[in-house]
Amino acid sequence: MSAQVRTIQEVAHDALEDLESAQIALRKVEAVLYAALADKGTSQHVRNLVDVAWSLAADGANTADCNREQIAAALVGCAALAAGGDQ
Repeated sequence: MSAQVRTIQEVAHDALEDLESAQIALRKVEAVLYAALADKGTSQHVRNLVDVAWSLAADGANTADCNREQIAAALVGCAALAAGGDQ
């Protein structure tokens, strides 16, 4: 059995794609929870729980987005170094 050897850039690129997928999923959850908050037919207790879940989804999506941007910037920096851009 041979293991595939991957570069750091390939691993980072995959992480970038995973974060983007996570961000998209969390934004969808956030949208569903926001819509649930608009339903005035639910009890205040349930609305409070949905509000907490909505906040967590929003925070998670924002964190994933920030991390994705940081990795993207780091990849650009790596590419510049590999191309001799620091000279």
